Amino acid sequence: MTVEGKTRTFTRRILVRTLAAMLGGLVASSAFADPAKAAPAKAAAKRRLIPLTINKGQNYTISGVKDEPAPGIKVVHNPNALVLQIAPGRIEMVGSDAGTWRIKTTLASGEKVTYVVTVKALAPPQGTLAPAGAPTAIP
Repeated sequence: MTVEGKTRTFTRRILVRTLAAMLGGLVASSAFADPAKAAPAKAAAKRRLIPLTINKGQNYTISGVKDEPAPGIKVVHNPNALVLQIAPGRIEMVGSDAGTWRIKTTLASGEKVTYVVTVKALAPPQGTLAPAGAPTAIP
């Protein structure tokens, strides 16, 4: 073997040893510094989706809800679809127009759920709100 070949081999050995030492140091520092962080994180439990359909004008109560944290509300379609009142331990809803909302909350049992609330209007709106013409005069 030439001097140049011995130098390359020596350099590779040093590089491999250095990388192995760095990797070992990282593993050791993360495992022994805080064992809770070193343990693999459990996959977060998926939220249970609860589909809910109500009609316009109908009310619905979700009871058995934790007060903290506050429910997360996301309007999917039509922000005027629901009227919400959040009270201790329950959520009161009244359907006001056609649309869809998502309400993320935690039940008293600790289970995290998402209510997918769809409000249906019984019939499409009839006519317009434009004023009509005056009636004909009676002679």
